[in-house]
Amino acid sequence: MTAGAWAAGDHGHGGTQGKAPSGPIIDSRELTPDEAVVQSVLDKYALAMEQKSVELMEQAVIPGDFSTIESGYPNWTWEDFRDNHLLVEMDTFTDVSYDIKLIAGELQDSLGFAIYTYTASGKAQGNQVSISGLGTAILEETDAGWRIHHLHTSAPRSQLEGMGGS
Repeated sequence: MTAGAWAAGDHGHGGTQGKAPSGPIIDSRELTPDEAVVQSVLDKYALAMEQKSVELMEQAVIPGDFSTIESGYPNWTWEDFRDNHLLVEMDTFTDVSYDIKLIAGELQDSLGFAIYTYTASGKAQGNQVSISGLGTAILEETDAGWRIHHLHTSAPRSQLEGMGGS
């Protein structure tokens, strides 16, 4: 990918050629059709977190071929992520709000990518907590539609220390 190829249909648009995007696409223009597909997959992931739904999460990711790295901590399989991360978070946090906004994304053939911002908030042990950061996702087209193959998120260490969960 060249420096100006940040998003499908936005190669150099608005004087950004060679510069990194400054924020979510939706803050500056409408999403292209491919970007809308990418955002809808990310929205399903966020909704699964809010609804604490493993079943909905399995519609956002590829359960048989999923991995994630969150601020340096990996889960290499869906089962590892589900059992040792996702279910723990779902049990630890209440009143969850999860927002993901696409910064850049593209679909080509059966693979795609997303760069996004995220903000998650809720209560842990009765205390209000919030975390914001950046993420990347690799998407894959499956027989069931576009799904997340891999996620990588990061947040400032100072935010992670105050979360109280995993």
